[in-house]
Amino acid sequence: MSHLTLQLHVVIALYVLFRWCHGGITSINCSGDMWVEPGEIFQMGMNVSIYCQEALKHCRPRNLYFYKNGFKEEFDITRINRTTARIWYKGFSEPHAYMHCTAECPGHFQETLICGKDISSGYPPDAPSNLTCVIYEYSGNMTCTWNTGKPTYIDTKYFVHVKSLETEEEQQYLASSYVKISTDSLQGSRKYLVWVQAVNSLGMENSQQLHVHLDDIVIPSSSIISRAETTNDTVPKTIVYWKSKTMIEKVFCEMRYKATTSQMWSVKEYDANFTYVQQSEFYLEPDSKYVFQVRCQETGKRNWQPWSSPFVHQTSQETGKRNWQPWSSPFVHQTSQTGGYDPMLCSLQLFF
Repeated sequence: MSHLTLQLHVVIALYVLFRWCHGGITSINCSGDMWVEPGEIFQMGMNVSIYCQEALKHCRPRNLYFYKNGFKEEFDITRINRTTARIWYKGFSEPHAYMHCTAECPGHFQETLICGKDISSGYPPDAPSNLTCVIYEYSGNMTCTWNTGKPTYIDTKYFVHVKSLETEEEQQYLASSYVKISTDSLQGSRKYLVWVQAVNSLGMENSQQLHVHLDDIVIPSSSIISRAETTNDTVPKTIVYWKSKTMIEKVFCEMRYKATTSQMWSVKEYDANFTYVQQSEFYLEPDSKYVFQVRCQETGKRNWQPWSSPFVHQTSQETGKRNWQPWSSPFVHQTSQTGGYDPMLCSLQLFF
């Protein structure tokens, strides 16, 4: 490839890239047409044919060329007739690409731009799964979340449908992977049917419907472990202090704990009254680090708080034990050099 030809290709690539970044390749003024079969958005992995048809004035092109993302293509190009050519891709797997084609006109120093297209490949959406709706105390919102499934690689919208079971009124909310709905907009009813609809250019799927009673999905205000201490008793115990700002009267809580060197959690359960700070007692190994977390739910309901932030506490060293040496024999008898008993050499030794 000559130096001038290389410069030409660079100029065309930069021009197309600039136009694509500022409004899309489709903003090019075409001197012909470009179309895609099966379409400009298609399922990833499909075989794709892209056609270019020139309508240039005063040009009977010697050749028609295809470019993908600014780079000239060399293979699987078929000249159909004087004005039209096709490029074929087997199992196209790029999520996005911008295509354009050019003509080589006799007497023209550079190739002439014909037209361009943005193309996309992806998948139809999966049915949204694991739909959950909760109201975090004091938030003023019903928050709904779901699993979107595998990536689609193309623009996919999610519509949350909320239908009153008492008035039959239905509301719809556009979302991505979650939605927050003001509880002020849900004043007309306490019972609702909620489902999510996923839509893109390749398909549409609905989640399973979720029955919601607003009084049953409230999660108490977050619980916090504020401090811990280990007493200096004969049998030391660790006291963990924790609290919440919840106004819910009947609350059921779990506290889990483990040594930082362990993988296994132990769990204690509590019926809590948060009109005062809660205290939990543990008998733990001395001189060890432990991590504690707590979570709560309204008694009899199914939705839990997230586990609180980990709280790490170091138990104190074991105290109260003294190592005693045994008493020696009260009298130690020594003998004289002659081997007889010498009362003057009798001594008393005490060991502490």
